[in-house]
Amino acid sequence: MSMPTPNHLRLEDVDGVAVIDFVDSSLMFESGLVQSIGDELIAILTEQARHKLLIDFKNVQYVSSTMLAQLARLAKEVQKAKGQLKITGLGPVLKDTFRISHFESLFMIYDDRASALKAFRP
Repeated sequence: MSMPTPNHLRLEDVDGVAVIDFVDSSLMFESGLVQSIGDELIAILTEQARHKLLIDFKNVQYVSSTMLAQLARLAKEVQKAKGQLKITGLGPVLKDTFRISHFESLFMIYDDRASALKAFRP
């Protein structure tokens, strides 16, 4: 069964890496929609069998604690699948959020998309 196109995410393949952007950063606040975003992220990993994921937060100003929980869930699933998950595009507020939440130890975080993509190469 093929997965429908994600509603809240934009997915691009770059040399075998699933690069994920958020369609509307305001969605990061609403808990019901955040759950949908989390489910879409998991589906990219499981249903599309994409084990190299790069999430780009360049258009996101803030994330709720519910979104952080979804990211933690995704990280756990990526680890189970023996995949790779990297994050880029964090602005100053999000960098602080990830640092304060100790998420910098959970994720490989890169300053820009090019360096993150390069890190996927052997």
